[in-house]
Amino acid sequence: MVLSPWRSQALPLHLAIVEFVPVMNNQPMPPLPGQGPAPAPTLLSIVQHNCLGSWNVFLSLFESFKGTTTYPSIVLLQDPPVNKAHLPSFNGFKSFFPPVRKPRVAAYVHMSFLSNYTVLPRFKGVDDVLSLDISSNEPLFGTAFHSFRIINAYSTNTADHRVHSVSPEVLFPDLGFPLLVLGDLNIHNPLSDPLHHFSHREISSSTPYFEKAAESDFALLNPPGEYTRFPLVGKARPSVIDLAFANPSLVPLVKSWEASLPSTGSDHIPITITLAAPSQNKKPPSPRLADTDWETLDLIVKGFKVPAAPPCPTPLQLDEWMSESVNRLVALLKEHTPVSRPSHHSKPWWTPHLSILRREYHKTPEQPGNTTPHTCGKFPAPPRRGISRQSRPLKTNTGPPFCWPQPPRAYGQLRGSPTGVPSRASLPSQGPRPHYR
Repeated sequence: MVLSPWRSQALPLHLAIVEFVPVMNNQPMPPLPGQGPAPAPTLLSIVQHNCLGSWNVFLSLFESFKGTTTYPSIVLLQDPPVNKAHLPSFNGFKSFFPPVRKPRVAAYVHMSFLSNYTVLPRFKGVDDVLSLDISSNEPLFGTAFHSFRIINAYSTNTADHRVHSVSPEVLFPDLGFPLLVLGDLNIHNPLSDPLHHFSHREISSSTPYFEKAAESDFALLNPPGEYTRFPLVGKARPSVIDLAFANPSLVPLVKSWEASLPSTGSDHIPITITLAAPSQNKKPPSPRLADTDWETLDLIVKGFKVPAAPPCPTPLQLDEWMSESVNRLVALLKEHTPVSRPSHHSKPWWTPHLSILRREYHKTPEQPGNTTPHTCGKFPAPPRRGISRQSRPLKTNTGPPFCWPQPPRAYGQLRGSPTGVPSRASLPSQGPRPHYR
């Protein structure tokens, strides 16, 4: 666990590591009928996986959720399958991805989670970083924070081995609210894999990321030495490149890090990160006025007597007298009206982020050949190339040389012609045309 220049004195890097008991299970799960249960309201389950651009891996991952007790609330993918700028869909999930031709990252959020919280995707103008801002009017995780952020990144190597496609400043910003950073970072370091011998190139390329994480007090959620990638071919050994970090505000809320989902056919394993429930407060029950016993209540209301108003009341006395009368009526109504059970699916209709979503939606430029701007998760299909039907040359039947063209077989009057379709007999008789040499 040393980050230092090659062949120099080793200096320890103080990066916190959250200790979990890892769960590994690569045995196939028997699929259950149906689409699986909704996410548990008491926990927030987040799944991370690299699909290798394969549709089969994508389907295997989402089908494996049917064998679990609950569906994950958020699924974060790296290298998702893309076909003509479109990503696959799965029933019950809403997809978010950068509006580019071939996005490198994507997020799938369960519809029940969207019905409880506001999710705002943020794109930094690149195809390998996606941020999700999750907010609510009520405090989240039992804290004073009303929002938290998730950064999903797919960092790849560039021509310069010391520089990756995603910089450390983008991955580890200094925020005052909970932040979870995860993805396929393609960096090798002794902090995440202490039993592996690393080269100078690997250490020099990963040092800026772990140093930036240590400066911002981020904690590494991966258990040291738990491999996340197993090469399918070749002689390369397993490695730890699918990493997850949490800032100090989120570390107390992390419950587990595990890799218990079955194999999907990818050389990366699916990782499940469990956080505490975002909402600790139960929704107050609401009255069901449609089930009110109006027949019994009608007789009681008719016998209701309004208390006598005080003589020459002051404004304060008048307000108290009116409030007392209304409270008595409301109490009678509550006695004969059942209430609904608190549901985790209910949420306030309006949140501040809806204004941001509306503004970003109308700022999106229209694509060529499309009259409506694309939204998150949708991208217009590319225009079809080639000669259009209108611009193709018309095929004319000229017939053999020195012969009249064959008239069309139609009866009645042609459109735009006052006389009708001439017949062969009505054509003027002309002799053979002269032949010129």
